[in-house]
Amino acid sequence: MSHQGETNQTAPEKDRPRVMLVEDEFVVALALRGQLEAAGCEVVGTARDAESSLEMVSRLRPDVVLMDIGLPGKDGVEATREIMAQAPTPIVLVTAYGDERVERGLEAGARLALTKPVVVQQLAQAIAAVTSDEVAGPSAAQGRER
Repeated sequence: MSHQGETNQTAPEKDRPRVMLVEDEFVVALALRGQLEAAGCEVVGTARDAESSLEMVSRLRPDVVLMDIGLPGKDGVEATREIMAQAPTPIVLVTAYGDERVERGLEAGARLALTKPVVVQQLAQAIAAVTSDEVAGPSAAQGRER
C-alpha cells in the first residue's frame, strides 16, 4: 500500500520508518497517512479493524504500528494486547479520548499515546522515540490535553 514513485521523500527509503496504520475512519486514516508521509515515514499498510491488524502486522512486519483505540468490535487495546503477544511491535496509540482505555493500552504493551488531533511534529517525535527505544513502559504517555 505504499506509494510507488514518490519524489518528495524526506529520507532515503531504507532509513524511513515503516509504519502500519490501524484506523477505522477513512478520512482520519487518509489524514494520518499524509501526516506520517510528511514526517518521513513509509506507510506499509492500513487496517480498518483489530482482526485484520494482527494478520497485517505478522505479514508486513512494520517498525511501528499507529493504533486507534476506538475501533469497531475489538478495540485498539485488545488489538495491542494480541499484537504484543503474537508479533511484538512498537505501538503508538491514537485516541480522541483521554479515558481509562489509554492506561489499559499502555499496560497492554503500547509505548506511547497521542491525543487527536495529532500534528506532524507529534507523530515524528513519537515514531522517532519508539524506534530508538527512548521510551519504555506504561508511564510513557504523551499528547495534548483537550
